[in-house]
Amino acid sequence: METQRSSPVLKILVALLGIGILSLGYYTYDMYNESKETEQILQQEKEQVINELEDLKVNYDQALQEKTEVSNKFEEAKARIESLIEEVKKQKKVTAGVIHKYKREIAALKAQRDKLYKLADSLRTANMQLITENDSLNTNLEQQKQFNDTLLNKNEQLSQTISRAKVLYPTEIVAQGVKIKSSGKVVETSKYKRATDIRVCFTVPKNDIIESGNQTFYVSITNPEGEVIGSQQEITIDGDHSVIISGSEDIIYENKAFKVCIFVKPNDKEREITKGKYRVMLYHNGHKVGETGFELESGLF
Repeated sequence: METQRSSPVLKILVALLGIGILSLGYYTYDMYNESKETEQILQQEKEQVINELEDLKVNYDQALQEKTEVSNKFEEAKARIESLIEEVKKQKKVTAGVIHKYKREIAALKAQRDKLYKLADSLRTANMQLITENDSLNTNLEQQKQFNDTLLNKNEQLSQTISRAKVLYPTEIVAQGVKIKSSGKVVETSKYKRATDIRVCFTVPKNDIIESGNQTFYVSITNPEGEVIGSQQEITIDGDHSVIISGSEDIIYENKAFKVCIFVKPNDKEREITKGKYRVMLYHNGHKVGETGFELESGLF
């Protein structure tokens, strides 16, 4: 009787055990499928992470090609991206935590990229402003240089004008041969054989700019043979040019017009006083101030 009563219980237990095994198998199968699906999703997210990193790398490459003012920062970020790409590719076991970590890295790199772009734009704007200011400064300096050059030129012209204003330019210049007698009397002559001296007379003009006092006039007389007759002293004119003079005359200038004569006696009358045309040049204060000419003829009378 006991055996008959236990048989149904056993059957029930076996049935329950079977149901449990079937449920466990279904649950295990379901968990396996879910794990596979999760792994597939994680792999897809891994590929997405790699793609985003590759895109970021392209962004940084473009930034470097533009030769921005913060290229060294872009270089550092690019190196970090390349390192992350290799790191992600080597990950064999991908978890949600790993994906989350790399996504944080990507977000940080994007934020850094945007910040660097803004910084580069700011620096570029500042550089352009500096270039503009520098160009403006160069323009001002060039204008100032031109102004200074003009002013210097005007000062030089003024200096030359003042220098010329301090020069006496004689008028009524007359040169001729003369014979000075033993008595001191001076007789004009146009005959070269009778002439003992050459006399050059001129009128000194009034000039209020020149201070009163001693002034010296020089005369250079060239005979028909091109020889300078007279003293043969040397003076400098126009700052750097030397001329041989025949004689000179010191006067006391009192800022009013008066007549002056310079007598030139030849060193060798037979050689220096000859027939022909003579050239006469006058100098004062380092400048040529006038010229004239005359002619001596042959004959005694």
